[in-house]
Amino acid sequence: MLACNPRMTRCLFIGLLCLIQPLLASTEWRTFTDQRDRKIVAKVISVGDDFALLELKANGRQSAVPFDVLSDADVEYLTSLDVDSVEDKIAGNDKSVQNPEDIAANRLYPRSKQEIRDGIRQIAKTPLPKGLSRDVHEAVKKLNIYRFLCGLSYDVEGDPTFSQNAEQAAKACERHGGLSHDIGHHTDRCNLASDGSMLNSVSQYIEDSGDNNREARGHRAWCLNPPMGKVGFGSAGAQYSAMWCMDGSGASKVKDFWTYPGRGFFPLEYMHGNAWSVYFHEPVPELKKITVEVFRITKRPESPLPMSGEIEGKPIAVDYISKSMMNGINFEPAKPAEKGIYWVRVKGGGLRIGYVVELY
Repeated sequence: MLACNPRMTRCLFIGLLCLIQPLLASTEWRTFTDQRDRKIVAKVISVGDDFALLELKANGRQSAVPFDVLSDADVEYLTSLDVDSVEDKIAGNDKSVQNPEDIAANRLYPRSKQEIRDGIRQIAKTPLPKGLSRDVHEAVKKLNIYRFLCGLSYDVEGDPTFSQNAEQAAKACERHGGLSHDIGHHTDRCNLASDGSMLNSVSQYIEDSGDNNREARGHRAWCLNPPMGKVGFGSAGAQYSAMWCMDGSGASKVKDFWTYPGRGFFPLEYMHGNAWSVYFHEPVPELKKITVEVFRITKRPESPLPMSGEIEGKPIAVDYISKSMMNGINFEPAKPAEKGIYWVRVKGGGLRIGYVVELY
């Protein structure tokens, strides 16, 4: 059992942006159509969350165009562009591969299965630092494995002082006879678990089960906080343990969004419970504006799937959606997680993302 965690206009082509550094480019001209059936020929320079930067063929100018003024077909085209492969082709360095299990430039599968196996082994071999107990070190390594699988930095270090503080928090819970973040002794700065094993507690924080945790799933969010650089673990014997989780000393490297389970290949043994999460750098909109869809698909996608309409595969109902801590959304597919390929679509209120998870 875990404790609750503490805590531009409607015109078609507008906004001349001549000084923007291109993030993405297309080698082809395309005829774009707006909602009023007006047309113009342009090249794609870059694609944001809800707009595209286009180079107009008529005058060579660059203009930012919101998705909501374009036809559905144009929006689907823009959101299906593969940023990595297009950039590589323009640079004359096409790194595309035939087998998705190879080291892939395709952002849908950030790592091959072999890279995942190698990464887990590398983390597991991290040497024990001076001043840190082996039990704490094992818990830190396990945390870093989850962060690695979710596309986050996985060089979080165990801190002796943070671990002493976490031990104080665990012992305070022991004296109190239960988990609470309101009894002092650093309990308000820690994830808390009613399990004395620091190693076992990490997967419990990631699963974040229990009715009192279901909405926010704050333990998971703190474990997957991108700028975490240091962490501490402590135990009070067989029944209570704690994780000092509030740290931002690391360098966040996430450019767009991050998820649990992680994007691309994800080992089923690291999938706990049936709650999925997606996190953003900015606050998420109201839940009533958001739609989350999950599809089980039969083959690995080679490019992003459409953001609207039917997808070839079996839709899975989403039973529960909530706002997470750390600008996230938690959602629970109706069927238990099992081996297979899943496509997730999240849209509404300014959000428009799709990603694949292959549990294996």
